[in-house]
Amino acid sequence: MNKKLLLAISGCLAMTACSLLNPDAKSVLQSSQNAMGSVKSIQYSGTGMNAFFGQALTAGKEWPRRPLTSYTRTINYDQKSGSEDMMFANPVFGGQHQTTQVNGDKAWTVGPNGPAPQLAQAEARQLQIWLTPHGFVKAALDSGDATLKKDGANVVTFTALGKYKVSGTIDSQNLVSKVETTVADPVLGDVPIVTNYSDYKDFNGVKFPTKIVQTQGEFPVWELAIANVQPNAPAELPVPEGVQSASIPPVKVESKKLADGVWFLGGGSHHSLVVEFKDYIAVIEGPLNEARSMAVMEEAKKLVPNKPIKYLLSTHHHFDHSGGLRTYVAQGATIITHQSNVPYFEKTFQAPATISPDAQAKNLKPATFQGVTDKYVLTDGTQTIEAYATQGDLHTDELLVFYLPKQKILAEADSYSPAPPNTPPPSPVPPNAVTLYNNIQRLKLNVATIAPIHGRGPVPMSEFMKFIAKRS
Repeated sequence: MNKKLLLAISGCLAMTACSLLNPDAKSVLQSSQNAMGSVKSIQYSGTGMNAFFGQALTAGKEWPRRPLTSYTRTINYDQKSGSEDMMFANPVFGGQHQTTQVNGDKAWTVGPNGPAPQLAQAEARQLQIWLTPHGFVKAALDSGDATLKKDGANVVTFTALGKYKVSGTIDSQNLVSKVETTVADPVLGDVPIVTNYSDYKDFNGVKFPTKIVQTQGEFPVWELAIANVQPNAPAELPVPEGVQSASIPPVKVESKKLADGVWFLGGGSHHSLVVEFKDYIAVIEGPLNEARSMAVMEEAKKLVPNKPIKYLLSTHHHFDHSGGLRTYVAQGATIITHQSNVPYFEKTFQAPATISPDAQAKNLKPATFQGVTDKYVLTDGTQTIEAYATQGDLHTDELLVFYLPKQKILAEADSYSPAPPNTPPPSPVPPNAVTLYNNIQRLKLNVATIAPIHGRGPVPMSEFMKFIAKRS
């Protein structure tokens, strides 16, 4: 054998060895797909727990756990669609039986009245498809930008949905053991989602984990024990006609004057109040997100021109009620909140938000707080708002109500949300509504009007009394 041929063979062997020792992302993914099995669709079911993200009883503590008596998820990877059918052990927000679905950029829930569009949830539900073991491998292979890093195990990273960096750990058995990414949240900024997969078993030639644990914002949101898996299960999911033609409604703010210098700002699922003082504006509640807060601010400045928004009064820390607070901090407003929330908000208001940069992330400002432990009075001698910490609430440990003594208006959240007119009173009476009544009595507040953060809008105190089956 001549010398040139020997060198060529040696070079080929070296390259082969090198490729085995330093496999590229594609070969690692293909090995994982071979080990787990390639599927076009999958359905898996079991029991476990789903936690209510952003609704902790106390700020900074774990999300409330909601036991699941049954859970079934069906995914069609080719169609980029999926559904989750959940049966909770007890009635929870949204109902004891909940079904969520997505197909491409269309998302909806299925309830007693049929499908209801939830288009704003489509991207988050799509992302969850590609965080599953088989979904991760498929999406990474198709991405065109998958990279490989050795970190004790093989870690493959790619970009999902054009914006999310998704990393998957593939173990020595070529099984996906962990998938993680970072998403945007109006309260927490950049939030890691980490899903751990373990205890793989063979189901009709396809390997699938029987233990799934997903954390979001440091605490578990899913803990599932999978009992049944059907590879390539029937999974066609057509988009309902009403969902197909739906669009995300624009942010809408509708103002209603309640008294001189006091306006109720509705037009969405969460409401706010604007209160005019001599030299400034105070806004009660900054819910949802920056878009809602910017719209409320714009309306506030139309109602009360040439005065700054100096204070934002927040009922409680739950994310749907505090998602717009970073926007007020960016505008220099002082946040009035329960004292127990201050350390938590000090941290979240400074958190980076690179996935979806908001005004605070673009120009970080220190937050100014006024903590409330029992009572705090905001007044300029003419206009007054009294902030009170309630007692006995089951919804959260730190619920505040805001009372305007001159106008006899009480602003409250999540205790009482007035239904459409002539709706029969509930039976039994919701405990938090009774707790609100007890606090009104304890504090000796002379309330004429309740201005709720949810529901159809301000109602007379007499309607609330009827709701809780009490006479005034």
